[in-house]
Amino acid sequence: MVENRELFSTEIYKEAFAFALKAHKTQTTPEGLPYSFHIVSVALEVINSLSHYSLSFDEANIAICCALLHDVNEDTDIRVTEALGVENIDAVIAGVQALTKDETLPTKQAQMRDSLERLKQQPKCVQMVKLADRITNLAPAPDFWNKTKRESYVKEAKMILEALKESNPYLGEKLQDKIDNYEVEKDDEFLVFYSDNKQLILDKNHPKYLKTFKSINRLNSYVAREYGLELFSSYSHQKSAKESVGIDYIVEMLNRKDLLDLNKQIDSKIEKFMTIIYESGKSIL
Repeated sequence: MVENRELFSTEIYKEAFAFALKAHKTQTTPEGLPYSFHIVSVALEVINSLSHYSLSFDEANIAICCALLHDVNEDTDIRVTEALGVENIDAVIAGVQALTKDETLPTKQAQMRDSLERLKQQPKCVQMVKLADRITNLAPAPDFWNKTKRESYVKEAKMILEALKESNPYLGEKLQDKIDNYEVEKDDEFLVFYSDNKQLILDKNHPKYLKTFKSINRLNSYVAREYGLELFSSYSHQKSAKESVGIDYIVEMLNRKDLLDLNKQIDSKIEKFMTIIYESGKSIL
């Protein structure tokens, strides 16, 4: 009989990956790629580390499952349970839960600290997944991020590294290199939404910029999908010679479809988006 020299189980990998794909459905990354790109990238960081930092067969499978499933509880309406049916499922469930932020806590900083404390109680094969996740996420930042967001993300990465670097020295060194080479400073004072002949300019240095951006972007996607209305066709950080517009332009476009007619039932999602846009509107130049 040939001795089993596999580093991990490809069958367990496929079962966990299939579960994650069904859970994340049509979710995408900030760059617009299928979310599977992110979870596979995290799993690949874990798998690559196996040639540098030895794990047992069971530990490797737990780490890879947690990498593939780490965002399921946090980002979807599915939960990782015994229904997955892989070996060491209890360890996988506990690991994914520790990797899941507690969004009832008041700030992202508090959520991160809490998650790190819970991860410290987990086996190293689970802790290392958080290192792999942040290595993956420290790719060039999305265009819509501003300097404050990039600085905050690096600060979080340093917290993760300090708390969990001993779980996998190879991944710890790789995360340190990512931190050292992450581009925080960029020449990007503005974020500009474009329609055919108009531009809406956001000040990326305004404290409420990110709220405004996210609400406009989500509103834009929502009304295009649900009502066939295109508010803006694209965005970038370059201003142009086009006419500059503000919130009134958005209101005018929505009214063309009677989507803000107070005599009719207002779409609750549009109402929510517009409320945030009005509250944060001073970030619009």
